[in-house]
Amino acid sequence: MQTEESREEYLAHFQKYNNCRLPFCIEVFSDKEGVHVVVVGATHGNEPAGVKAMVAFHQQLQNGDLKLESGKVSLLLGNPQAFQEDQRYVDRDLNRDFSELDGTTIEGRRAHDIIQYLEQTSGIAALLDLHSVSIGDFKICVYEKGDPYSLDLAHSISAIPLHFAFHPEHMPGSLVTAAGRMHICSLIVECGNHQSRQGVNTALNHMHALLAHYRILPDSAKVQKKAGAIIEQYESISAIKPGPNFKFLIPHVATGTKLSKGQVFAKDDNQEHIAPQECYIVVPSRVVKVTDVDAGFLGSLNMLKINN
Repeated sequence: MQTEESREEYLAHFQKYNNCRLPFCIEVFSDKEGVHVVVVGATHGNEPAGVKAMVAFHQQLQNGDLKLESGKVSLLLGNPQAFQEDQRYVDRDLNRDFSELDGTTIEGRRAHDIIQYLEQTSGIAALLDLHSVSIGDFKICVYEKGDPYSLDLAHSISAIPLHFAFHPEHMPGSLVTAAGRMHICSLIVECGNHQSRQGVNTALNHMHALLAHYRILPDSAKVQKKAGAIIEQYESISAIKPGPNFKFLIPHVATGTKLSKGQVFAKDDNQEHIAPQECYIVVPSRVVKVTDVDAGFLGSLNMLKINN
């Protein structure tokens, strides 16, 4: 789609080319056996970059601008109804809903269908979940702390120098954690701000790099990185749990905002939120609903040197 399309047109593209048992999923194949990877966009409906990148990629294949050298790719629109409404979610945050599947909510039913698809589709090697941020224009690789395979994947396909390693108890129910339990190497990439014009390119470049890593696309699509790169890795120490009328008290709060021990950084109708130690705010939410599981995270900072 060369011009800016409406959300309805992006949804219509997924509906038109849906060719598997999971709605809003497009499977594309090579005529040569190889690895199967899954790419997901709009797990949060107000984050459009992944959907736009997936449609652009699919059109590159249709137009003959790209050709898969081997394997299979699934292009999955995570939360279609929330995407249509330009909302993070409708009933519940889909990316916190993959651990306890609740068939009474829109997101619970979609999570069930996605998990069933992943479980019943044999041979999936990797999953790339494309997101964006509401505050700032940060690009961040996100993965579960202690998962060396996802960390290695991030190093292999991305030159983004900012990482967030979360402990699963701080972000329960995420898609990448659920996929990891199925031995699918999984990674989130935050592609910049929701409104960033570069976000689609960031998403598309990471798709190309992922597929080149698994030899689905030629090596020319691999990312070029500097030797000896330094990664700023934030490691979660807790989720920020919001109550009614939650708000941050720090002007211009963003990923990397440093807090001193005992500093009051937010408040809601129930309590003040106080930093338990010297730490940093990570991926804070601009708009926080009372139904939100978290409003961001507190994290410590590690510096990692990557030797290519």
